[in-house]
Amino acid sequence: MSAMPNRVITPRDALVVARAWFLDGRTVDMKVLADELAVGRATLYRVVGSRERLLGDVMESLARPTMAAALVRARERGLTPGVEQLVGAARIMNRAVMEFAPLRTFLAAEPETAFRVLFMPAAQVHVRIVQAWQQVLSTAVARGDLDPDADTERLAYLFVRIGESMIYADLLAGREPDLDLAADLQRSLLAQAAA
Repeated sequence: MSAMPNRVITPRDALVVARAWFLDGRTVDMKVLADELAVGRATLYRVVGSRERLLGDVMESLARPTMAAALVRARERGLTPGVEQLVGAARIMNRAVMEFAPLRTFLAAEPETAFRVLFMPAAQVHVRIVQAWQQVLSTAVARGDLDPDADTERLAYLFVRIGESMIYADLLAGREPDLDLAADLQRSLLAQAAA
């Protein structure tokens, strides 16, 4: 067996291929990915950290533009700045996530891995989504669209947890996802925080 060449790759190199495979509904197999990138598995793991972290990077790379588009669509729909616009954006994003076929394929094929990637600290998906919503909430506060009693980090954490519990209800509790309930609870959270 010949040794792998000393090829240098970046996390982005691995992300581009893993993301394409994920979008195609393919399993992101680290051995196959290492072969595709012409590096050894040890090199691949050294560059990306772990399979869960790489999948987390894939998820974030898809979530960020989805969230940005949801915020724009909520504004374009003329929703009142503040609670209604934020809840509207979350609802648009939650629907997009629920209807995203590659994610549903991943959830069905690898539910335990999906759980670790989406919710456990190693992949950083939940943490990064909370940070993104914290930025959105902080911007709304700075514009005067929202005036919560709670700090935006805690508010963002709860806001995201509500969405996750409804979007992934099938994975978490064997229940049907419920976007209406998510929107109602997120609206109540923001309204109560600002009361």
